[in-house]
Amino acid sequence: MPIEKTKLTAAPGQAIRRHREILGWKAIELSRKSGINPRTLDAIEKGRIESPSLRNLECLARALGVSTASLFSNHETDQDRFFLGGNQKGQHTLEFQKFGFRVVCYTPLVHHFFVGKIILKGETKIEHKILPTSGMIMAQVIMGKLSVHFEGKEHLIREGNYAFFDGCFPHYFYNPQYKECTFLLVTAPSFLTLSGANHSTI
Repeated sequence: MPIEKTKLTAAPGQAIRRHREILGWKAIELSRKSGINPRTLDAIEKGRIESPSLRNLECLARALGVSTASLFSNHETDQDRFFLGGNQKGQHTLEFQKFGFRVVCYTPLVHHFFVGKIILKGETKIEHKILPTSGMIMAQVIMGKLSVHFEGKEHLIREGNYAFFDGCFPHYFYNPQYKECTFLLVTAPSFLTLSGANHSTI
């Protein structure tokens, strides 16, 4: 019997773009991290290059933190199967200059959860409406002191300690010191998917 040729279950360009968007990266960022020419990457993602070289696929998969094989899968569940490493600089930095703080994102910009650190100026408050969260919040002080006001009560969190509470209830963060305060923030779901604040990515 003649051997039938089978088509790929999914174009690698679609999977590459899907993984990139999950990480919150622009195409130019993936190009830089993978070493792939921006025009080549654009052609791969848009399907103009239907069969990228194995070398290019390996470079892209390595940068995205996924297996090369996953770039040929059409299963949506595969989009969550990636490994992402990083350092204290995080994946993104969001500046809320008007409100006196900045956010270093350790996780991609996804809906399910957020992990990162907040660097808050001295004697500055972060209102609930600025970082709106419809779920649970964990805040651990890395440096300095942080005052968490929850339902009308003040809770002073010292360096190394943390607070865990339901973000659906009225609350706000306040730095009572003159110097900056840095604290780890974990929210589920991510406050970034709900925030209407004006910020910029650095």
